[in-house]
Amino acid sequence: MRVDQISQRQWNEYAATRVKKPNPRRKTLEGYEPTPVSSGTLRREFNVLRAALRQSWKDGNLVKPPVLEVPRDSAPRDKFLTKQEARRLLDACETPHVRIFVALAMFTGARKGSILALTWDRVHFDSGRVDFQEPGRTLTVKRRAVVPMAPALRKELEDAARFRTCDYVVEWNSKRVTYGLRWSFRKLCQRAGLSWMPTPHHFKHSVASWMAMNKVPIDQAADWLATDPKTLWNVYRKFDPSYLEEVTSTFDL
Repeated sequence: MRVDQISQRQWNEYAATRVKKPNPRRKTLEGYEPTPVSSGTLRREFNVLRAALRQSWKDGNLVKPPVLEVPRDSAPRDKFLTKQEARRLLDACETPHVRIFVALAMFTGARKGSILALTWDRVHFDSGRVDFQEPGRTLTVKRRAVVPMAPALRKELEDAARFRTCDYVVEWNSKRVTYGLRWSFRKLCQRAGLSWMPTPHHFKHSVASWMAMNKVPIDQAADWLATDPKTLWNVYRKFDPSYLEEVTSTFDL
């Protein structure tokens, strides 16, 4: 379709028929039942479409961008890794590249892309800092932070550094890992005996939850996680079991 053909009706038709694609490893589609994608997925795709239409308008291909109704977002995820589950995951790691990835994720809360792009020249053992800011990378809303090394993370990094064979911290066969770790991580969760199946993205969510439960101030958590303080306040304050306890005195009759 041309950009001038996109309207609310086209989006509604797309959203109503958007289903998850079958696993490409399936040999046949026998028994496959299409299931709708989550509201969060639809909202992300809507944002991409809206940005493309707006850019087309700026380029002079549209008189004005169409006004589309924003789909409802999904509720914030509540499920997160407990510290015991995170420890079990680290203990169950069998390959060095998966172990250092898990260690960086659980001790920094950095996003997967930041971890996979981390190079050894940004691991500063002398100052005890890990710099996830990638030189030359265009700044986006997904900021990257410089965080201190927890003692347990320093040990993991020192062990990994002794056997490094390339510039990237997470490496496999002397090359950077660029394709993600979804399959390896799924196998790891099975070996760790978890009762649910998290993804690598759950680490950032889990670290933010741990900080809230440990009463880490919002500004400090926001700087550590390179996340908007408003997001942390709206999503993670509920994980602090005591921040509303003083309100109960209101009901003393």
